[in-house]
Amino acid sequence: MGTGFPAMSALTCPGAGVGKVYANEKAETGKSSEKTEETKETKKSVDENLAGRRRDRQTDEAPGNYAFLQGSLIGMQDAEVEPENYILLRSPSENYTVEPRDSLWRIGEAVFANGGRFMEIAEKNELTHPDLIWPGQELEMPDREYYLQKPWCQRGEGYYLSDEGAFRFQTPERWPMATCSLDTHLSTFIGDDVSVRVLWGIEDNEMGEDAWSENWEEVCQNMDHTAEEVMGENLEDIFFEKYELESGHQVYNMWAFFRTEAGERWTVSASYRFGQKNQVEFIGIGPADHNLDIEKLTLYTAATYEEYEEERHMGYGDGDVLYKGMEVWEYQNLHNPFVLADECVNHKTWHAKQATEDVEADEDYVVSWKEPVLPAMIREALQIEGDIMYSDVLRIDSLEAVEDIRFDYCSINEERFEVDWKDIPDGDALIEDIALCKNLYSLKIQIGDISDYSPIGELKKLGELEIKAGRTVKDLGFLDELKNLKKCELKKSLVQEFVDSLSDKLWERTCEEEGISSFRKEYDGEPGLAFENISK
Repeated sequence: MGTGFPAMSALTCPGAGVGKVYANEKAETGKSSEKTEETKETKKSVDENLAGRRRDRQTDEAPGNYAFLQGSLIGMQDAEVEPENYILLRSPSENYTVEPRDSLWRIGEAVFANGGRFMEIAEKNELTHPDLIWPGQELEMPDREYYLQKPWCQRGEGYYLSDEGAFRFQTPERWPMATCSLDTHLSTFIGDDVSVRVLWGIEDNEMGEDAWSENWEEVCQNMDHTAEEVMGENLEDIFFEKYELESGHQVYNMWAFFRTEAGERWTVSASYRFGQKNQVEFIGIGPADHNLDIEKLTLYTAATYEEYEEERHMGYGDGDVLYKGMEVWEYQNLHNPFVLADECVNHKTWHAKQATEDVEADEDYVVSWKEPVLPAMIREALQIEGDIMYSDVLRIDSLEAVEDIRFDYCSINEERFEVDWKDIPDGDALIEDIALCKNLYSLKIQIGDISDYSPIGELKKLGELEIKAGRTVKDLGFLDELKNLKKCELKKSLVQEFVDSLSDKLWERTCEEEGISSFRKEYDGEPGLAFENISK
């Protein structure tokens, strides 16, 4: 790797050469990953570094190039070898069984690639005479130490992304911020290469400081189960690590290799920190053959995260954040990284994917519609010719129907289409058709000519509902049927407020000029009431 240091090849993390590694422990046999070969260079790489061989700094270092060293920085003579250019990470070691001709120095070389740690081994095992060990003796090992070298552009003072002084972390590179299309409450570093995403979210910490410290193995098993549930046979390998920082706090790390539905090989990683006030998650998604090391990137970013005790709390989100894939995810206030990755690479929502997979061929049928506009939009959005089948409408995860003064539109699975809602027979028919989309998770409606929203009660998976009403709504009993509803917004439409503000004569002229028909000056004999007189 082009790190600017002598022979600093990347070193695999604990357990990185095997599949399904729990809590930095030895993995199941027979499941090796591509990173295994790197471990063969460990001792050679560290010895060469300790000898102090110098190489000129490379300013054209590849993005995301992190040297991950096991051993020690002591004795290195290179001018760039400064502690502030590294992050020290520690992880537990397994016990070691002494073999013939072993010495504590040789054990240090074999286990830590650093014989100089022999005194730590002696102290760990309370050995009065370090030379007196015998074959078969079991020794407890001190923690492994790893030095995660900062990328070239981060060395020295470093670069931080800050938010009002409440927290900071070092960006993986000098990448700009952008909005993540997967979830509005995550942001992403994307750089010039949009095939790689680093998503991050910061929320109130409701799980406790260093939340997974005591039950990390259970967390690994839960994540493994979720990965298999979401990705099925497309999951190849999954790895788990827990490190302790110099501050004593923990950083938790996961990464996995998987295949897309098209057979392409990708990777997803997730790193977590739990502080006194905030919990932070970094999720990386990118092609497996990319020169950017996604797993090191998220680990590095999480390891540099700091929150300031003296500053006020600063979190992200508004308390109503909706996370997908919670049905198979144990941690309701953290995003499901496997669902995010699955949606990102396969370009379809996970809820829709699950629903269509559950429909047997002999259970499918042609959908019968009450009005013509919505099915026309569905055909366009899903690229359907001819009849729309039940399995087709299950692919619809979100729907938005908006009638405004100068424009109408319909959004299906977050893709927007211009439409003219004046062609519907009446708004109640539209609601009946929307109720046929049984897999809807998010629904937003602003149509003036609707008086009965009760069919929405049939959308049992609905988690987010927004209704901006035109006509008076007198019954909200259907909300009791929506057991999974997490966010609900009911209010008068802004269009209706505009209508109410006009004189009768001006309203008649506006209707003629703008072609508005369903919003009205007086409706149901009670102008401007909408949700105001509802008995709940």
